[in-house]
Amino acid sequence: MNLRQLRAFVLIAEHGSIRAAARALCVTQPAATRSLRELEQSLGAELVRRSAKGVELTPYGQALHKRAVLILQEARRAQEDIDQMRDGEGGTLNLAISSSALPVLPAALAAFRARMPRVAVAFHEVAPPYSLEQLETGRYDLVVQTEYDGDIYDGFARTTLFTLPLAVGARADHPLRHATDLAELRDLLWLMPGNTQTPTNLLRLAYTERGLPPPVDVIPCQSIAIALAILAESDAVGFFVRNGFHRMLAPSSLCMLPLAHPLPAARVSILTRADSPPTPAAQFFIDCLNRARATA
Repeated sequence: MNLRQLRAFVLIAEHGSIRAAARALCVTQPAATRSLRELEQSLGAELVRRSAKGVELTPYGQALHKRAVLILQEARRAQEDIDQMRDGEGGTLNLAISSSALPVLPAALAAFRARMPRVAVAFHEVAPPYSLEQLETGRYDLVVQTEYDGDIYDGFARTTLFTLPLAVGARADHPLRHATDLAELRDLLWLMPGNTQTPTNLLRLAYTERGLPPPVDVIPCQSIAIALAILAESDAVGFFVRNGFHRMLAPSSLCMLPLAHPLPAARVSILTRADSPPTPAAQFFIDCLNRARATA
């Protein structure tokens, strides 16, 4: 088993075609086929089967694919470690960033590019669970995401970048727009970020702190756009980041409810793989985020 064989296998699996994988590898189709057959012979197992749709992974192929992607990403990281240690340049940096990190992102990026101008940076939108799957396979170097639950044990290393005060939003002419206590909102439909089944869920935590049972009519909603559209046309309410509330909602017909008591805070966390140290570029970008937070 070698990297050439694994690279061919992964591309065949992801393209669903040996011909397409050969084009991506810039080799002939027989050469791609030979790499696949050599890998199957070395493992003593059939990895793909031809079908009317192209090629499909066997159970052996599915098991290998997860490992092969990780091996190739670790090989890339190893090369970039050396390149970046040697001259501080080159390589790539793939990040998934939550919009909640925007207050510190421009300053962090400017500081990063001043030090490592030749590192190719790519930003992606945070989209659970896809973003965490990409982090797990090594395709993303780090994820900066907003988290609403308590302690999370998902196998990733995480540090808190900063916390975010929250507000409850509703349409401007909502019948309870003057509500000052969560108790008044318990029977409404809530649109909630995060996992509503988690015992320390944000909504459950907020109501428990008030000595109240939590609402039962709850819809998980990761999309701000969807939440805003539903709130504007219904009596639903939802949690929003307070310091971004006016920026997001002022142009619309929505308002922030004047609750007389504090709400739990969300947090913006930096996630990396616990079993693989960040590359020098990824670690420096983390340092830049932390410095930008300290001076914001």
